[in-house]
Amino acid sequence: MPFGLQPTHLIIILVVALLIFGPSRLPEIGRSFGKMLREFSTATKEATQSFSEEVTTKTEPKPEEPAKVACKNCSKLIQPGLKFCPECGAAQ
Repeated sequence: MPFGLQPTHLIIILVVALLIFGPSRLPEIGRSFGKMLREFSTATKEATQSFSEEVTTKTEPKPEEPAKVACKNCSKLIQPGLKFCPECGAAQ
């Protein structure tokens, strides 16, 4: 059972509730408690859904491409840090 409650504990709780509220008010209290739980669960679902939509629609910024440098031999633009030009093969 949840929260470590045994069936005898639940029976005692129901008997005490019956003595406090009476047999006529107990169904009404159960109905209102059920409505409250239903509204709470729908509100939680909506909040979770809107949060997950916000997280998925948020785009990450694209990393900027590093500035290109000109080849010493052919003057073509190449990636910085390359040891050889991919166009002409000259050493940088």
